[in-house]
Amino acid sequence: MAFNFKYKSSRLKSGDIIYRPMIPLTLESHERIDVIAILDSGSDMTIIPKELAEAIGVKYTGENEISGIAGIPVKSKEGKVKIIFGKGHEVYSFDVPILVPEKEDIQIIIGRAGFFNEFKITFDESARKIEFKKVSKGSVIY
Repeated sequence: MAFNFKYKSSRLKSGDIIYRPMIPLTLESHERIDVIAILDSGSDMTIIPKELAEAIGVKYTGENEISGIAGIPVKSKEGKVKIIFGKGHEVYSFDVPILVPEKEDIQIIIGRAGFFNEFKITFDESARKIEFKKVSKGSVIY
């Protein structure tokens, strides 16, 4: 089965409206929180803000650097969260590695590692929607 989400509109500082592939999901470590995240096929890793990581009790397993804007390295901590994601009766749960940058004011970005291998994902820019088809083994949790 397949399910999809429409892109969400965002207003830029210039006042222009753009549409982004954003999806609702739940992040869980010791606590859980429902969020809206940008789905980014160009990002290797899932990135979450430090305040959010602290709120859900992420246990850090190491440190790393990520390339920021213009390739400037940003120090970050490594960890893991459970993502609960889906729609209707098709909801899945799986662990993904994350990076938590020390930099303030970042958005939640869902990268490829641990997430994209779970689904066949189709970005339809003209219709402003994302379609998901589950491809790996695993059962629906709801």
